[in-house]
Amino acid sequence: MQRFTLGIILCLSLVSFAAVPVMADDLKIGFIDSEKIFAAYKGTSQAQTEFNADIQKWTQELESRKQELQTMIDEYQNQSLILSEAKRREKEEEIQSKRSELDSFNQEIWGPNGRVAQRNEQLTKPIVEKIREVLSDIGQTEGFSIVFDATDGNVVYADHALDLTDRVIERLNAEQ
Repeated sequence: MQRFTLGIILCLSLVSFAAVPVMADDLKIGFIDSEKIFAAYKGTSQAQTEFNADIQKWTQELESRKQELQTMIDEYQNQSLILSEAKRREKEEEIQSKRSELDSFNQEIWGPNGRVAQRNEQLTKPIVEKIREVLSDIGQTEGFSIVFDATDGNVVYADHALDLTDRVIERLNAEQ
């Protein structure tokens, strides 16, 4: 599945913690490993399975369309010597049209705003929202001032006693 930087999203969702003026003694910092959460959260594996099924379906459709084009090309090459000039042009236009359709389909599926990107967004958005909810709850109920995502390199040092990753996974999976 295409991954996205969860750290920015998580940090933005926790801005309310950082915006509260706190004394250094009152500062409670935690961190998560979003890659580990995505790997261990049961909801992610279900989304990944759905995403893979969609990818497989689109890949098969693409291969089928490629095969149709190749069949047309092969037939044209085999018959080109016996076809009239008008019929050859007609077949060449059909082949070109089929190529254009194939290119359009390819862009529609795998382009920057194609179905793959849209489906990825559709499947990951609820997961990210659920992680935000759990982090917000843990942050508020346990008095954390800031929770960082260690995955994207924003944490230089952290005491592993502050790692909330396993607790987030546990809570996420308990709610399934």
